[in-house]
Amino acid sequence: MSFQQEVTEKSFTRCSDSEMWSIMMNFYDAQGIRSWSKGIVPSFVTQNAFIGRSYARVIAGYIIDLYQNKNRFDPAEKLYLIELGAGTGKLAFYILKSLDEIKNRLNIHFPVDQIVYVLTDFTESNVIFWEEHEALKPFVQQGRLDFAKFEAENDDSLSLRVSGNILTKGTVKNPLVIIGNYLVDTLSQDIFQIDKGVLKEGLVSVQAKEQGSDNGSMNHSTENTRCSISIQNEYKYQAIIDEQIDSYYKEYVLPCDEMHLTHILHWYKKYFSSEANAKTTCCHKTPDSASLLIPIGFIKALRALTDLSCGRALIITGDKGASDPNRFRGLTDPHMAFHGSFSVMANFHAIKLYCMSRGGFALMSDQDEVSLMVNAFVLTGDGNEAISCPPSSLPAPAATPLDVNSSQAPAYQNLCNAFEDQVNSFSPNDFYLMQRCMVEEARNPSLSSILSLFKLSNWDCELFFKLRENVISQIPRATIGMKSDFEAGSKKIWSNYYHLDNDKDVAFELGRVMFGLHCWEESLKFYQLSVDICGQHHITQHNMGLCYASLNKYQEATACFVRSLELKPDYEKAATWLEQIKNKEIASLTKL
Repeated sequence: MSFQQEVTEKSFTRCSDSEMWSIMMNFYDAQGIRSWSKGIVPSFVTQNAFIGRSYARVIAGYIIDLYQNKNRFDPAEKLYLIELGAGTGKLAFYILKSLDEIKNRLNIHFPVDQIVYVLTDFTESNVIFWEEHEALKPFVQQGRLDFAKFEAENDDSLSLRVSGNILTKGTVKNPLVIIGNYLVDTLSQDIFQIDKGVLKEGLVSVQAKEQGSDNGSMNHSTENTRCSISIQNEYKYQAIIDEQIDSYYKEYVLPCDEMHLTHILHWYKKYFSSEANAKTTCCHKTPDSASLLIPIGFIKALRALTDLSCGRALIITGDKGASDPNRFRGLTDPHMAFHGSFSVMANFHAIKLYCMSRGGFALMSDQDEVSLMVNAFVLTGDGNEAISCPPSSLPAPAATPLDVNSSQAPAYQNLCNAFEDQVNSFSPNDFYLMQRCMVEEARNPSLSSILSLFKLSNWDCELFFKLRENVISQIPRATIGMKSDFEAGSKKIWSNYYHLDNDKDVAFELGRVMFGLHCWEESLKFYQLSVDICGQHHITQHNMGLCYASLNKYQEATACFVRSLELKPDYEKAATWLEQIKNKEIASLTKL
């Protein structure tokens, strides 16, 4: 299959109205799960066991705070965790597993049975993938996982596929937890500049080209789709007079959000004005100009979802972006990154201002230059949004940009502590960089350092797959204690397995590890899992034959070597072993 799509916009339009956002949606709709399973769009940084555990602990802190304040939580009602743009569903798998572990360790009552995780995406094929995925079925059967097709910028209700419940405005009794990774940067944005005290809107003219082709994969005969979007934009900027600022978002958003967005525009205009610069003694003092994005698509999604729960929610989002407004200084066009699809830099500071304008507060990452910046925002629903919230309720432009600045935070002490421990002390981005250093930069990492990284990762199976050859080559020389650790760790790694791609046959590689540990029976179990999940392969049958031969089960070994040769008649290793068994030359057999 090959396809090509070209779109040309001859006129300039508001960025959020641009055709490029529908081009992106068409890309993800066409690719489905293959966007991530085939590596077209990178995903490991937000879909691993480490980040799943980190998010679960932050969520648990929030739930404990709610539970300890009976006015905020009804234990008889469901508590919904809603993941936007959930993609593969892998993060949900890790979060739900980690929440189970948290429940088992806490001495206080933790209402895990009332938690329902809802995976959402706008692509029907992704929803079908979740419904059919074996790793998710136990959570579905327990009533703890549901699915919904949801278009983040346009829908305002959730129709749950499993329970049949329809979540509409005001029907959710408990606060929500909303999760969105690499979502802010892919939903629609508006472009603004402040130049010498004048607020300008950025207009865009788009020329896009989408190309792709399918090539057969050598492993397991799977289809490997490669597709990419290339966009070339032209920008122009026009001034917005003060009277127009107050009506800029009229009819684009609900009236209450029009008010909040107006406050945000006035905040940025004032912050980057000459007068504000003259008063600040900040080391970032630069000419009075700035270029920034307003994540209008994400703000629309937050409004739709938080209306379900009467404005009460914890929002956790990880993305590449900025939370310090001083990063926006200077006049530049928006930066776009291309990775199969495309994305922009997330303006977390604007989301913070939005939540604060609604009476909430923010927990911001203390890192700046990172690939994945994780931030959390809390909306308490305590304020009356029908009453105009003046810009003075937002932090003063000269204030420290990262101040939480909320009297609400002390009521959420467990959440704040968990965020500090799980994000600021050692973040998911820190873990990602550490594992990448070992995988890509270390020539021959020791078995002990690999084991330590596996433990830190919460026994992530994809990390194991990356380092499998380093493990297998060193296992025969390992100490008894190290072998014992890897034997136990292999079972933990497998418990984290989430199938996406036959090309990553984790069960086969764990079978090799167990063979190196002389755990023949366990090795056979993993090889059989490899056959069941990824299909027959001549090497798998050959290795199973070695296990049976090591157990002195020569009849079973012979059958495996015969099957190996049936799959690949010229496979010399299987033929040699088969001949040796027939000649009863077992003593001359060598190791794998």
